Amino acid sequence: MAKKVGIVILGDEVLKAETRESNIAYMLPLLNEWGAEVALCAILPDDVPTVVRHLRSFLAEVDLLILTGGIGPTPDDITREAVATVARVPLVVHPEARACLEAYYGKRMNAERMVMAHVPEGAVLIPNPLSAAPGFFVARMAVFPGIPRLLHEMFEWMKPLVEGKRGSRVTLYSSAPESAYAAIMRETLAAFPTVRIGSYPLLEGEYRVRVVFRAEDFGHAAASADFFSERLQAAGMEISRRVEEGRDG
Repeated sequence: MAKKVGIVILGDEVLKAETRESNIAYMLPLLNEWGAEVALCAILPDDVPTVVRHLRSFLAEVDLLILTGGIGPTPDDITREAVATVARVPLVVHPEARACLEAYYGKRMNAERMVMAHVPEGAVLIPNPLSAAPGFFVARMAVFPGIPRLLHEMFEWMKPLVEGKRGSRVTLYSSAPESAYAAIMRETLAAFPTVRIGSYPLLEGEYRVRVVFRAEDFGHAAASADFFSERLQAAGMEISRRVEEGRDG
């Protein structure tokens, strides 16, 4: 079971702005809802040495990596090769993947399409109900197609691999400028070291800033928000709105 998760998007077409990346925006809300701590997101080129170097580095930081893209049948689809290199296993034809592809393509099956049946040795297949070409999971790496519609159909497979509960969060809205409460924020961080606090200016709408207090325990998030609020108000600034998420019961 994985608590800390990383996301890696593969593809020159994303880096060159030829394809608009939307998979991160789809995955992040689900992973947070399932209780994962998403520690990193990266977009890498279609270059095996570059991908291998980064995957090895990322695996030292997270429990699980989710990769999308680069598992089609063309020469620029290098993800399976890179993952096999990181896992230190060869690529093999998975009999179940071959059977699924043969059933899907029938007489149209050929050597190029058979490439999609190659996975790192020992990998578990991730079913693809739409096009039959599977994803796979090996050595703490879960690999999905980059096509959003396919990812959406397949991604629920990840849920049992993620552990934890969604953290608690208290959000305060104010018209106070960030520079006016920066010292109060530092004081709050020092008083509540288990709480992560972020300040986010809003350029449009009713409020000027929102300050978010995040913690695994709701009581800690709420207490730090109370601490911040009291000092902000003592300095002559007001809280316009307070939103609480993750309160037990």
